Amino acid sequence: MSDTHKAHSKRVLVLGEDARSFLTVIRSLAESGYEVHAVCYDQQSPAFKSRYLTSLHSYNYQAYSQQQWLDCVLALIERYRFHLVIPCDERAIYPLWSQRNRIANSTKLAISNSLSLDILFDKWKTKQAAIECNVAVAKGSIHDLLTVNYQKIANGFGEQFVIKPLQSFNEDSLSSRQNVKIINSEKEYDIFTKSLSKNNSTFLIEEFFEGKGEGLSVFAVEGTIHAAFAHIRVAEPKQGGGSSYRKSIPLDPDLLIATEKLCQDTKLTGVAMFEYRRNEKSRRWILVEVNARFWGSLPLAVASGINFPKLYADYLCDGYLPKTPLLSYDEDHYARQLLADLYRIKGDAEYDNEHYSTRTSLINLIKNLMSFSRIFIGKETLDSFSWQDKQPFFRELKTISEQFSWALIKKVPLLITIKRNSVQKQLMKLFKLKTNRRVLFICYGNIMRSSFAEHYLSQKLIANGIASKDQIASYGFHKNENRQSPQNAQFAAKQLNVSLSEHRSKSLYQSDIEDSDILIYFDESHRLKLMSYYCTNHLFSAADLLDKRYSNECEISDPYNGSSDEVSVCYKKVINAVEQLLLIKKGAR
Repeated sequence: MSDTHKAHSKRVLVLGEDARSFLTVIRSLAESGYEVHAVCYDQQSPAFKSRYLTSLHSYNYQAYSQQQWLDCVLALIERYRFHLVIPCDERAIYPLWSQRNRIANSTKLAISNSLSLDILFDKWKTKQAAIECNVAVAKGSIHDLLTVNYQKIANGFGEQFVIKPLQSFNEDSLSSRQNVKIINSEKEYDIFTKSLSKNNSTFLIEEFFEGKGEGLSVFAVEGTIHAAFAHIRVAEPKQGGGSSYRKSIPLDPDLLIATEKLCQDTKLTGVAMFEYRRNEKSRRWILVEVNARFWGSLPLAVASGINFPKLYADYLCDGYLPKTPLLSYDEDHYARQLLADLYRIKGDAEYDNEHYSTRTSLINLIKNLMSFSRIFIGKETLDSFSWQDKQPFFRELKTISEQFSWALIKKVPLLITIKRNSVQKQLMKLFKLKTNRRVLFICYGNIMRSSFAEHYLSQKLIANGIASKDQIASYGFHKNENRQSPQNAQFAAKQLNVSLSEHRSKSLYQSDIEDSDILIYFDESHRLKLMSYYCTNHLFSAADLLDKRYSNECEISDPYNGSSDEVSVCYKKVINAVEQLLLIKKGAR
């Protein structure tokens, strides 16, 4: 076949959520002639607005159980008879790989071969493979962090070290990602270990290697590289984390040789990004980890001329491979994930203000902002922006404006009052249209705020003969169900004549929500989860029901781990909000 190979309207399903790899795969394949469908975990994702999608489904691990999610996706694959399914991260890779026997042979899975999947998705196994291939890595070993203190680790690895989960996602808990953490002090270590459970306390500890991140991305078949691309992290968050600003650089021969060794050792068939870290003074480098799937800096590779999604799809669908390895591309090109990079700039400014002089902080901030000038001279692209597919970019701008508006509202009592008046009028209209609507209270764990609100409102409504118990319920986002409210919550509630002794937590699923339900949440993080993961029609903040006694309150914060007095203060706010809800409900009758 020629190098101008084109797809012939083959049907592809892409699974993911971000504006980096997920959106780039969608755009790349659609522009290459594929018919693209998607499962997007997050309804607020910019990718949700792409014009290239033939169909879009919003299954996720918050509103659906893992089994429900898998059943929905497998039914989708069977219904559309996709030629190719491309999972962009482990949340889809693991379950689809485990159930590959249930997928028709005519449907190809864009998942790397078993050997590379086993080795490259496990950081400890990756390290062992690198050592066997004579690829440099940081000193490291596995530890149970509940049995070892900071000093013992510091004695072996230095006062600054890195804690890595063995895998980014646990197959039994795909709703939460485990991140790498750089530890700089005993205090940071103690805070980190306090959050661990007995079932999740084993981590890889590595010596901190001073340097800058470099990535070498490949498309390989049976260990042979057919395309490669290199980039460097232009900026990294000063407190650790992934890079949101990258630049294409020439392929380094030594890194390419190291990458080839690992590809051959694992017989890699698929795509992968090999992440290295290089000391800028000594030029020494180490392998950090490998992502054997599409990676975050993929938009930069495609913008620079190496179209990995098309290469992979063409191979899986038609067996097409380029005649010679693709190793040249546009160098010195920049790409930025806009929203994440704005957060990075904000975080860096806060870090600088805490650690450096005002002058140094201001200079660093100006440098960060001046870097945006590359956009205007054609040296930089934004991950979410495309002239042919603009809506994802506008959706990202909307998210930025919403977050700015929220920050402003929190600081201006008049804006809080205006928002409350508007919300209460909306509620009045809804109750007038249908008085017997269900009211669902939502918080994180369903053991503190939402549980108290449910039981308080139930007592009031039932006592006044206004509603039945089945019209009021409460749920949480936490997946660990059937938990009791803590003793401090039960004590504080009892003082207010509400019993939580029989309450048991429930996790909120999409099947629990009816079209006419009113959902009431307690803080901004709840709103974001509900907007991202659930289909809801009537969503309101409990803080918007508070009266003038709480004129500065725009959230009712979680009192978890607080004293009984702190819980009591919170519960009095909840009572205030619920009483206003009652007045609105009565006024609508």
